[in-house]
Parts: sequence; structure tokens; C-alpha cells
Amino acid sequence: MFNRDTRHETHGPRPLGDLIREFASQDGISEKLRSYEVVGDWEKIVGDAIGKSTEIVRIENGTLYVRAKNSAWRNELIFVKPTILKKIRENYTSSGIDDIFFI
Repeated sequence: MFNRDTRHETHGPRPLGDLIREFASQDGISEKLRSYEVVGDWEKIVGDAIGKSTEIVRIENGTLYVRAKNSAWRNELIFVKPTILKKIRENYTSSGIDDIFFI
């Protein structure tokens, strides 16, 4: 009865998450999205005490910039940095984060 243009049809409905991942991979932003998973899970990664005493400022060129509550916390974080990076590398393998800088 009705002629309709079927050039843009898919094979049925798809989950929104799949569409977003597809779009992100085509536009080269998927790594950035994966790195921001670390931001969302920061307190889970580092625990309550560190999570409440720090704030992620930005991610730039594979480096996570984290502001510490004070200089004492900053010094303490330098000692646990290898452990935090190990957790990120193991659990967020495609995040692109390879260093942390505490400020």
C-alpha cells in the first residue's frame, strides 16, 4: 500500500547502549568514554577514605589529575599510586589511563 524508503532500516530494534558504543567507536571517542568510567568508579577503585579525600580534576593525555584534600593526603597518595594504577589497568583495560598526578 504505502511505499516507504527502507534504505536506513535495521534488522529490528537495538539496545541504546549498543547504538551509543557504535557511534562512539566510529567517531574515535570510545576511549574517552571508557576513561570516564574510572571517574564514575573512583571511590570504588580507591575506597571510601581516599575517595572522600580526593577529587578528579581532569584526564589529559592518559594522565588522571587528582586533587587531594591537603598536602598530607597528597604525600600518602604518592605511596599508594602503584596500587591504584594496577587496579585501573586490571579492571579498566581500555581506559587509556597510564599515570596519575596528585595535586
